Amino acid sequence: MADNASGFKRKRSLLILPFRSVFLRQAQDPERRRGATLNKPTLEERCAPNGLISESKIYKLLFVFCLLWFIFLCFFHYCSGRPLWLDENFLLQNIKSLQYKEIFGPLKNAQAFPRLYLVSIKFFAERFHYHVLALRFFPLVAMLFAFFIWAKIYKKGFLCKWSYLLSLFSFATSYSLSYYAAEFKHYSMDLLVVALFTLYLIYQKEYFDKKPSRAFIVGTLILPFSLFLSYSSFFVFWIVSYNFLFTRDKNIKFWFILVSYTFLSALAIAFVFYFDIKYTLSNAALFSYWNDYFLCTDSFYCFMKSFGEGLSRLSVWWFGNSVLFRRIASFFIPFFIFCLFGYGIKSIRNKAFRLTEIDSLGFVIFCELFFVGILKKYPFTGERITLFFAPFVFYFIVKSINFFKFNKLLYIFTNSLYVIFLILCGFNSFRVYFKHYG
Repeated sequence: MADNASGFKRKRSLLILPFRSVFLRQAQDPERRRGATLNKPTLEERCAPNGLISESKIYKLLFVFCLLWFIFLCFFHYCSGRPLWLDENFLLQNIKSLQYKEIFGPLKNAQAFPRLYLVSIKFFAERFHYHVLALRFFPLVAMLFAFFIWAKIYKKGFLCKWSYLLSLFSFATSYSLSYYAAEFKHYSMDLLVVALFTLYLIYQKEYFDKKPSRAFIVGTLILPFSLFLSYSSFFVFWIVSYNFLFTRDKNIKFWFILVSYTFLSALAIAFVFYFDIKYTLSNAALFSYWNDYFLCTDSFYCFMKSFGEGLSRLSVWWFGNSVLFRRIASFFIPFFIFCLFGYGIKSIRNKAFRLTEIDSLGFVIFCELFFVGILKKYPFTGERITLFFAPFVFYFIVKSINFFKFNKLLYIFTNSLYVIFLILCGFNSFRVYFKHYG
């Protein structure tokens, strides 16, 4: 019996030996185990209809198409040389009639424009005799840079390639974004500045548990200068200091960054207030123009009406230039609201109140717009003046569409409907800009 038992053990060891060697190699090679886990497709990675988007060639083609289509629309509109409209003409009169030092004072014709940005445009446009293309050159460059930065932000926000492309396609086909790429106004710069802060804040969380690099420190100390270029930076600049409060005890360098950033921001705010904002806040004609775009506080009915109108405009105004497109886009308003509040609040709670994700940042900016709208200091329903919020709307709509993954038919239907709508928006933008060549 003993001989039989020992023989059985030897046979079993011979059978197990090849498998044992494989298990030992995997145990000794953690990268192999990690790779096996990473290669397994997650629910997010399987979210594309029929899985077609996972093909690398199709993904690259669609990605390149989105990039080229937006760049084409911006340049097509820019090169049309569309005549300056009323506000642009008012700004042109200001930079023509005012000396450089006089621009850092009250502007004529009830205009508001970040002074340093306006001085930069004046300096550049003077060399080309204030040609319309020279006046709109910086807004064009700002919009193109904003597009590429938001492309990187969307990639950080979506693991699913299909969702990433869909959000990028939303940006690329937006009429408002391509339109204000060729407009002598500060709205595209607002978009760029908020994009820069959003990307920075997403990367900031990587330094909560490690020492800051030299590039990170330099980038942090440069950010306060954006306050000179855009009013929208006031909605996001404080979040940098707020997030640093969570890391102040871990490394002495964070104290240096926090104090330096806050000090530079305070200096920039003091400068901007003295040479710019104090004149804007005292401009009765300007506030009279925007009066209908603030949140009404006369009665509950008036408040709900203005809030509903503002929420609708904030959701649909970016897609087209006609009532038809905005009515179609109103179908996606519940998608936007659901994701804004649902994922926004969830992100803040999950990250222990650190604001380092697109969801939480979009929700916080929305709340800020709400409160300054009640205080009648900044238009809540300002349409173009809240252009910097448009990429957040696209993100929330696409993310809410992903919620329907539990039902394949419903998921494919909502994706198809949104894609068809975006294609129509893209062709509409081209049609409108083509008329300028007539």
